[in-house]
Amino acid sequence: MGHKRFDWCLPTEADPTIGDRTMQWAAGKALGGSSAINGQVYMRGERSDYDNWAAAGCTGWGYDDIFPYFLKAEQFHAPTMQSHGRHGPLSVSPIRDPQPIGQYVIDAFVQAGIPLNEDYCNGSQTGVYRIFATQKDGQRCSAARAYLDPVRHRPNLTVVTGAHVDRILIADGRAAGVEVRIDGQRRTIGARREVLLCAGTLLSPTMLMRSGIGPGEQLRAHGIAVQRDLPGVGQNLREHNSISIAKFVNIPTMSAELGAFHLARHMLKYMLFHRGLLTTPAVQVMAAFRTDPALADPDIILSMLPVAVTFNDKGDAVVEKRPSFSFGFHVARPESRGEIRLRSADPDAKPVIDHRLQSAQSDVDKLVAGLKIVESLCRTPALSAIVTGTLRPDPMPESDAQWEAYVRASGGIGYHAVGTCRMGADGDAMAVLDPKLRVRGIAGLRVVDASVMPGPVSANTNAPTIMIAERAAEWIGREA
Repeated sequence: MGHKRFDWCLPTEADPTIGDRTMQWAAGKALGGSSAINGQVYMRGERSDYDNWAAAGCTGWGYDDIFPYFLKAEQFHAPTMQSHGRHGPLSVSPIRDPQPIGQYVIDAFVQAGIPLNEDYCNGSQTGVYRIFATQKDGQRCSAARAYLDPVRHRPNLTVVTGAHVDRILIADGRAAGVEVRIDGQRRTIGARREVLLCAGTLLSPTMLMRSGIGPGEQLRAHGIAVQRDLPGVGQNLREHNSISIAKFVNIPTMSAELGAFHLARHMLKYMLFHRGLLTTPAVQVMAAFRTDPALADPDIILSMLPVAVTFNDKGDAVVEKRPSFSFGFHVARPESRGEIRLRSADPDAKPVIDHRLQSAQSDVDKLVAGLKIVESLCRTPALSAIVTGTLRPDPMPESDAQWEAYVRASGGIGYHAVGTCRMGADGDAMAVLDPKLRVRGIAGLRVVDASVMPGPVSANTNAPTIMIAERAAEWIGREA
């Protein structure tokens, strides 16, 4: 993340809800998309996330409908559990060599009355748990490694990298192919059946708009001929707004292992045995809990990192070298919304990301409540025995108003953007897609990525996006 060779490094507009700060959002620039650069957390969300989609008009997307596709995708490398698949292409494993701080955190949650959840992938995430990672034998299992590598030899598959698609070609209301630049040469690639757009939440809407599909007034302002006026393209941008707390401790954490000498040792251990620090995801323990006991579902999702990391507004990580750890957490289903717009018709222009990250006061209130709960967690016997001080926030807030000021000044993103080409029911004027992910009014064109989600899931988005792709693949195969 943040490396321009592998990440699109997309800047946001100044956001008045967080003090006019700007940020840099990530989008994977490699085979496998963002699964090539993500944190490798395997997480599905709550049963009600998907039941809410179905209730909103996305027929066939309730939890019971989509659960088999999680199983179909997964190859679980751990003792058998009913909620996990064993024969899919996506490898999912317990993390290797967990850091000791993780057990202190688990014990603290249990002492605070939040139970251990042995399997958070069964539709109920309430509790604290060690994560499963999209790994096999200590190595990242991206979507490309899982799905593409095993079939690269097939004669009916051609993979072209270093290609930039400028637009989708539309002829007589049908997607006819794409216009693409490869090594500086412009080419047209035709489609006999369908074009599948999988550029992600931040870039799929701009691809549609450059192709003449989107809000008509905006397209005409950029000199783009309107093929289909769909006002919902680029709207409904949702992201997990997040905040963090960092503590100093009196036990060794990952911080001590990040010097040059130690990293060389870890690299050797990884190359020889596929073990050690370089197999370890940044997030090791997670928890889902309620800020109000009356809520039906958890409204806060927490991640524990065995190191204190601060991301600046450009997405660069600043790592604390002293023994420390951090809690980052986000609102499970944020109400804040933003939009993606075209900056210009130039295919090389980066999109306008105009997300009012904390525009819903309810999101800010939940983060404040979550901060106070997490701060109290640090006073349980398990953590109070090792916590020696606070790194962030500094100074420690004393009132709700000060906690809110901290959220506004330091809140960030969860790298889980969704919703900008959302699906919906017939008659929903803002739905870009029908429930089979087909672009409304344009034949032979589907969108298959996290942008199709009508609302956020209470989870990291990699596993839900792969589930969506499994569903789409089945429909495409049936219609062949």
